[in-house]
Amino acid sequence: MDPVPPQSKDFERLQRLLALKRHESPPPGFHERFPDLVRSRIARAEAEPASWWRRWLEQLSFNPAMATAYAAVATLLVFGGFWLSKSAATGNPQLANGQTLPVDTNQAGVLIASNAPPPGLFRTPSLPVQPAEFKR
Repeated sequence: MDPVPPQSKDFERLQRLLALKRHESPPPGFHERFPDLVRSRIARAEAEPASWWRRWLEQLSFNPAMATAYAAVATLLVFGGFWLSKSAATGNPQLANGQTLPVDTNQAGVLIASNAPPPGLFRTPSLPVQPAEFKR
């Protein structure tokens, strides 16, 4: 089974380019100068220290295992912060077995309310607050 040769102009251009590349050679003296050129570039890189942030990024070693570990730690921190803010906002500390301590909500009919915005992203008010009406 013989493959059908492509009849496109691109294929002909590619064949001409490969024919030219066959006869291409580096400039005279390239092979003698190349090792010295590489050594001088290495020496120049060692003489000029990299910036502090580049060294810091190189130390982090972003291989897949470390990137996964960083993502897992970040996720745990976010969910842990969310859980702590929810338990602090409700005022019901949880025991080790998951039960909550009873909290006395009837404190002699005292209701403290504010129309100020909530103190933070995760601390929303537990009671809806309506603006007070003043009647004379």
